[in-house]
Amino acid sequence: MKVRSVLLVNAGSDADVSSIANDGTFPALGVVSLATVLRRDHPDVDVIAIDGQITPMEEIERLIADFDPDVLGVGVLATSYGNALRLAELGKDVGAVTVFGNDQATAMGERILKHREGVDYVCAADVGEFALSALVSALDGERPIDSVPELLYRTPDGIGHNRLPEIPPDQIRGGGGAFQSMVLDAIPVPDRTLMPDANWNRYLDNYLNRYGGFHDEEVTGVTTMNRARGCARVKSPCHFCGIMDLSLRFSSPEMFWNDVRTAQEQISASIFYEAFDSMSSSPRWVKAVVEAKPDDIGEPKFFVYTQAAETTPRLVEMYQKLGVYRVNMGLESGDTQMLKFLKGPRDSLENNQRACRLFKEAGILIHGSLVLGGPGETLESLENTVRFGRWLIDNEMMASLEAQPLYPDFGALTGKWMMNPDRARQVAQERGFEILDEKLLDLMPSKYGSTDMVDFDEVSKDWCKIFSHATWDELIDATHTIRSYAERCGTVTGSGRITQATLGSF
Repeated sequence: MKVRSVLLVNAGSDADVSSIANDGTFPALGVVSLATVLRRDHPDVDVIAIDGQITPMEEIERLIADFDPDVLGVGVLATSYGNALRLAELGKDVGAVTVFGNDQATAMGERILKHREGVDYVCAADVGEFALSALVSALDGERPIDSVPELLYRTPDGIGHNRLPEIPPDQIRGGGGAFQSMVLDAIPVPDRTLMPDANWNRYLDNYLNRYGGFHDEEVTGVTTMNRARGCARVKSPCHFCGIMDLSLRFSSPEMFWNDVRTAQEQISASIFYEAFDSMSSSPRWVKAVVEAKPDDIGEPKFFVYTQAAETTPRLVEMYQKLGVYRVNMGLESGDTQMLKFLKGPRDSLENNQRACRLFKEAGILIHGSLVLGGPGETLESLENTVRFGRWLIDNEMMASLEAQPLYPDFGALTGKWMMNPDRARQVAQERGFEILDEKLLDLMPSKYGSTDMVDFDEVSKDWCKIFSHATWDELIDATHTIRSYAERCGTVTGSGRITQATLGSF
C-alpha cells in the first residue's frame, strides 16, 4: 500500500468515567507530536491530529468517514478503552490500518491483538514518534515490519514484539549517563498548528471556566509540553504508578525554551503543563533550564508534577524562578505507614505537610491527590487520611484535590501483584502487610489474564478484598467525605479514574 493520509486521535474518556485530572483543559500533546514527526519524515502524507477529550464522538465519526484515512492511530488509556475500540471499528469500516498506542496499549498489547481483530498494530514505545514514522515506511514497503521499534503485531507464530531502541541512534546528538541532556532533543518541537484552532480555543475556554480564578494576569492560551521524562524512583517506583519507562531522559534547556517560544507564537500560549513526572526528580536539570531562560521570553507560567519527599526550599526557589504557579503533587495518604507501603521509606505525613507549607509560603498552588485502600489500609489509617484531607483544605493548601480508591493498573506494581500471586505473597511478607483473601488472589490471573476489558469498579473491589483491611464501603465513604468537604469549602475536587456510577455526583 501507499500511505497518503493519517488520522491521529486521542480517544476521549468513556461515558461512565469521572475525571478531574483529564478534564479537557490541557491538550493531548502526544497526537500533535506524532503528527509533527510524520509531516517531517513523510511530507507527502496528509496528517490530522484530533483530541477526543474535547471533540464529540459524532464529529470524529464524520471525520473518519470524510477523511478516509489510510492509517488511523489511536491514543488509548484505561479510561478510554471503550471509545478506542469504537474508533478502531470505524477505521476498519473505511479500510484503514489501525494502530493503538499509549498506556493501555502498552500494558495490554498482546491481549488487545488476541481479542480485537479491528486493531492491526500496537505501539508499545514510550517515545512513539519514531515508531509510528517507521511503521508508515514499512506499510509503504520501504523497510521490513520487524524493524519498527516496540511494535506488536500478529504473525503466523503468535504475537510478534520488536524490542528495538525507541529513538534511532543517529537521531541522538549527545548525552549519556544519568543526565542525558540531549536525548529528547531528537523529538522536534510539536507543530501545534496541526491541531484545529477550535481545539485550542476549547482548551482555553475550559481552563478559564475551571481555573481562571487562579490568575490575576490574562491567560491567552494553554498547552502541554514534555521536554523530560522519567522519575528518580526508577528503582523503587510508587506501587500504583503505571508509567512503563521511568528512566530519566531530558531535552536540552535550549530545546525546552524553543518549545515554549514556538507555542507562544503559534497559539499564544501563556500557561504550560510540563508533563515530566516528576520535575523534582532532577533539580540539576531544573536549575539548567532556569539559567538558560531567555531574557525576551516574557513570563510564561508552568504547571508541573512534583513529589513531596523531594521538595526542598531550594527546589521551591527554582520553581519560582522558572515561573511555576501550580504543582501536581501526589500526597496519596495522611498516614505515614500507608505512605511507606504505597511509595517508599522517604515518604511520611510529616514530609507531605512540610512540602505543602513550603509551596503555600511561596505562593505556589497545589493540585493534590489521595489514594485510598492501599496494601494494609485499616480504618484507622483511612481516618488519618480523611483528617489530613480536612487539614489541607482548612489551611488553604489545595487549589484542587482529588480522592479515589486505589485502582491496580496492570502496568503498575499493584496490578502485577494481582496477576502474580506468588510475587504478591513475597512482597507482603517483605513489607509487612497481610493478604486477606488468598483464594481470591489465586483466581486473579485467570479472571483478568484472559481478557482485554477491565471493569474499574470490579478490579478495585477485588484489590480491596485481597489487600486492604478497610472495606470497600469504608473506602467509598471516605472518598465521599473528602470530596464533599472540599466542595463545601470551595475547593475544586473530583476523582481521577473511578466511575460515576460508583462515586455518584456532588
